[in-house]
Formats: sequence, C-alpha cells, structure tokens
Amino acid sequence: MTRPLIFEQPLHERIRLLLRLEALTQRFGDALQAGQPYDHHEALVSLVDIYALVTRVDIKRELMGEIERQTANLQRLADQPGIDSSRFRSTMDDQRRLHSALEEQAGALDGAVRENEFFNSVRQRMALPGGAFDFDLPIYHHWLSQPVEARTELLREWFRPLESVTEATQHVLRYIRGSGNDRSVTAEEGFLEQPLDSQHAWQMIRVSVDPQLGIYPEISGGRQRFTVRFMDPGDFRSRPNPVREDVTFGLCCCAL
Repeated sequence: MTRPLIFEQPLHERIRLLLRLEALTQRFGDALQAGQPYDHHEALVSLVDIYALVTRVDIKRELMGEIERQTANLQRLADQPGIDSSRFRSTMDDQRRLHSALEEQAGALDGAVRENEFFNSVRQRMALPGGAFDFDLPIYHHWLSQPVEARTELLREWFRPLESVTEATQHVLRYIRGSGNDRSVTAEEGFLEQPLDSQHAWQMIRVSVDPQLGIYPEISGGRQRFTVRFMDPGDFRSRPNPVREDVTFGLCCCAL
C-alpha cells in the first residue's frame, strides 16, 4: 500500500511554533548526516533558522507550560479502568524528566553562538538573497573545504544547547498526535466542514490523503469548527482548482 501523505494544521500558536521547530531540527539532522559540503551548508542554514526561532520566543517556557498542561491532563487518567500502570508511570517519569531538564538549563540557548564571529558572519549573510557566497565570506568557503569530521563536530557543538528543547518538542508533539482517533470521512464535492466539541482543548487537525489521488487539502480551523477543502494542483504551472468530486480521506482531531 502507498503511504498516505499527512497534512497537519495547528490550532494555536504554541503548536505552530513546535511544528516549525520540529521541521527545522529534522532538516538539520538529515543534512548533517548526509555530510557533503553543501549538505552541511544546508545544516548551517537550518541552524541559523532554529536560533532565530528560539530567540524570538521563550521556547523553554512554552515547552514547560505545555508539558505541565499535558501532565495535568494525563494525571486524570491515573484511576481509569484498563489503564496500563507501567506505561503510565513511564510516561509521567518522562514528563517530569523533560520538565526538569528544561528548568535546569542555565543561560540563553544561543550562548554558544552569540559571540562566535564565524557563525554570526554567516548568519548576517544568510539574511541577504542567495545567502553566503565564497567571495563574500572566504572563511566560509575555507570551512566547507575542511574534512567532514571537523565540520560535523562544529555543527554538533553549536546544536548541543538545543538538545533538551528538541527532545521535549518531539515528546510533546508525539503525545498530541497520539491523542486523536483516526477515522475515514468523505468530503462531499471536495469540501468538509465540522464543528469541534468545546469541551476539549483541540490542538491539531491531521488529514491523511492517498498521494495517488494527486490532490491536497487546505485546512483552516478555530476553537469551534474547522474546514477541509481539497485542491487539484494540476501541473503546478497554473492556479490550483477546487476538487468537485467526493474525496474519502483520513481525519484525526487531536486534543490532550
């Protein structure tokens, strides 16, 4: 079977922030592992974006707040019949460990790069169209010519202060994604609108689409309802068109 394409729509800014951070750290890790000079260029670009993101908001406070909220909600399940007590204790231990790791991390996350002249020279050039060129930054050209081990070591050193934040982000999003129940629904003439139960603090809508259909969803949502409209991108050279046929797809509404 073809693996479905998953489209996720965050329903408030905290989840939007965590999804961006998750995507950037995955991009960094993939480029770091690939190891070629221009893979490491992409790894450094991702690292610049990550630091721009985590210094724009207090990401540690946001994560700690989300872990605290999840822990309180999970605690209500402690006495439910059929609960796996061993797995529950392991989950709660993870929650406490990650919260403590964030709480104990001293200093600003960007302390390792804030005063680094090389990193900052690259960061400044990245703000320009085309980014860093050899003729603008000879030191960058020289760095890309270094052995892969040397480049990898420096990139890992710069990423190290972000490890607790990265693990906590993955943990939080994993539990949010696992909180919903996948179901098959049909968008009549390519459009679906559904209310959201106000008794729950909904955080994310996930839509699964068979890639062989050649279409994609546009998802919008708020606290009370959400919509899914399917679009046909055609050959990507002209404007997409709304799908006018019924579409069956996977839907998961997540709240923890």
